[in-house]
Amino acid sequence: MTDAPSPSPPSSSSIFRLAFERVSGSNLVNRAVVLAVLTLLLKIPLSMVDGVIADRQSYENEAINNVRNSWGRTQTFVGPMVSLPYRPGDVHGTRLLTLLPEKLTIDGKVTPEQRRRGLFTVTVHSATFDVVAEFNPKAAPSIDWAQARLTLGLSDIKSIEAATVEVDGQQVEWIPDASGSLISLQAPLAAAALANRDSFTVRFRVVFAGSGSLCIVPIGRRTEATIASAWPSPSFNGRYLPTSKTIDQDGFRANWSISYLGRGYGQVWDVPSSTQPSDDKVRESAFGVTLLNSVDAYRETDRAIKYGIMFIALTFAACLVFEFVGGTRPSFAQYGLIGLSLCVFYLLLLSLSEQIGFGLAYLVSAAAVVAQAAIYNWALQRRRAPALAFGAILAGLYGGLYGLLQLEDVALLGGSLLLFAVLSLAMWFTRNLHRARPA
Repeated sequence: MTDAPSPSPPSSSSIFRLAFERVSGSNLVNRAVVLAVLTLLLKIPLSMVDGVIADRQSYENEAINNVRNSWGRTQTFVGPMVSLPYRPGDVHGTRLLTLLPEKLTIDGKVTPEQRRRGLFTVTVHSATFDVVAEFNPKAAPSIDWAQARLTLGLSDIKSIEAATVEVDGQQVEWIPDASGSLISLQAPLAAAALANRDSFTVRFRVVFAGSGSLCIVPIGRRTEATIASAWPSPSFNGRYLPTSKTIDQDGFRANWSISYLGRGYGQVWDVPSSTQPSDDKVRESAFGVTLLNSVDAYRETDRAIKYGIMFIALTFAACLVFEFVGGTRPSFAQYGLIGLSLCVFYLLLLSLSEQIGFGLAYLVSAAAVVAQAAIYNWALQRRRAPALAFGAILAGLYGGLYGLLQLEDVALLGGSLLLFAVLSLAMWFTRNLHRARPA
């Protein structure tokens, strides 16, 4: 009598096939686990799209820098000041006394412009400042005013345009100056005969171009400044915020009223001495505005892709509900194709937004993916109503995502409420699953 042959051990491929068949059965928990793994795997194509966004942003930054280098960069306006060289009796060499205005009034108008470099649009501006400054010569006694000069500073002087300046009605000419980091222009005041006056007033208009921030240093004992523009999305920055402002779709208007007491430096600088503030300290006292781009395609697409995993998970959850309601069991390969379609949405959104803007690109991309998913669902089930219902759910999710992207400051609150609402609906529609007979 021969012994029965012992069964051969199962191969590794058989073990894998049996495990997959066990997990991929029709049981709800098993299918949910596999879909969760599939959702995590879809982070790979999402991260690839995110890398494309980062590349496009680097190209955009390069284009912005190229335009700003040619047009003008961030501008900081300093002035006007009166510089008085003198030779003290008990000290060898020449010293410089800088007199700041008693009152400085600036009425500024900023005209935004759009410049294109390839696919990218860069926001730049031209600024026109009407300046009135009142000085007190008695604040600098025993000084030879024959060498006095009016000075004006601008951080990027390549695009500055300045006409004549009036000193108590007498015209003098600006000339370039590079004697100090805060000085760009100077005008000699010898002909104005200011030594014996109680006060004198300086008036001029200056036009310059720039991009990014536009800042003003409050060098007056009292500085009154107004900046107006047709740009509807300003960001006020610097050491002082506006005392009053109006912002609407037609633009903005902001007013500042600043005392010298909080600046950290006085009205008379004696160089070299302890009364001379550093250039950095002077610039740190500046205030101003930045013309923001309210909708940036790359920033909005990057924000949208951060909701990608949650979006895919909600879509797969909706598919599971349709499974147990309709009785159709799509394969996991078909789920994977639906997930890849959701990933391609972000690539479509990125590429279209460069051409037609973010809002329209979002509508076209979402409509394309919803139509594709609904048609694919109909091809799987051959039933019109579930396909239309699935398309409607997907369209609702895309609508909710777009709403989140527009909320800006309360996006986290909106996202939390949306997720809570979707979870509540899922709990309601699955309330009777425990009564259903397992397949």
